[in-house]
Amino acid sequence: MNLTQLESFLAVAHELHFAKAAQRLHRSPASVSEAVSALERAVGGPLFVRNSRRVELTQHGLAFLADIEEPYQQLERAHRVAWERGQKRYLAHVGHTAELGHLLLPGLYAATPRHEEFALKLWKPELMDTQEQERAVESGALDIGLCWPVRTRPTLRCFAAREVSLVAVLPGEDPLASQSTVRLEQLAGRPVLMTPRHDNPDLDRQVRTAFARTSSEQVDIREVARYDELTLQVATSRFAGLHPETIAVGNRVPNVYFREVEPAITTSICTVVREDYDDPMFDPLLDTLATLARELDLDG
Repeated sequence: MNLTQLESFLAVAHELHFAKAAQRLHRSPASVSEAVSALERAVGGPLFVRNSRRVELTQHGLAFLADIEEPYQQLERAHRVAWERGQKRYLAHVGHTAELGHLLLPGLYAATPRHEEFALKLWKPELMDTQEQERAVESGALDIGLCWPVRTRPTLRCFAAREVSLVAVLPGEDPLASQSTVRLEQLAGRPVLMTPRHDNPDLDRQVRTAFARTSSEQVDIREVARYDELTLQVATSRFAGLHPETIAVGNRVPNVYFREVEPAITTSICTVVREDYDDPMFDPLLDTLATLARELDLDG
């Protein structure tokens, strides 16, 4: 007795028609009939009464159906659970900030089929800020983080894929926009827009430390909820902004300028995995993200 025979028996028992059972199983009627006949020999008697007009279960068949249906359903459930567990094993949960996801994940999607060893592995994007990714990777909820630098800790490995510079974001009417470089002390004492601290804690710390060192005036940093609102807020509020130079990629807000900052402040586009990461099947994904970050055109 085997699974093919059981599947054929159950299909015929429910359809009471060999041709319909074969269609349901995507097999030929002859193969279904042969499987049922083999099962009947294995269980010691006929399971169906067959004639030209109809198919009926025998008493032996009814008893066998009652005995086998629930165990077979349990076997199907076990198979489904095992399959789903296996799929999750091969489903990479990739965390990303809104900005880095926008910049790099379309390229990752386009590049993935080129890696034959990765062709059957799926990845699922998960929108999270840097601090959320740090916690999620550490707990195992994420396989890979695509974020800004995380705190150094023994449970995580952080790979810097691309160093990027901080720039001042200025409205065209601002006198500082005519300069090639903006000194941080020139921004002290006026509102400065930045994305939330939890999105790039490393950069926020560097900026506040640099302001404290270069100016005695209190810095008025105001948070803008989303990176893609910062240039629009600068244009409409006439405030200055500070952000990694990635903000200039694809900017469509007119009359907004991006200027280098002194002293120079840099941050990095990073990928993050657990310290005990050991899955070569995910290596092509990590490599592709690193390549996309390195090839990102920040001069356009």
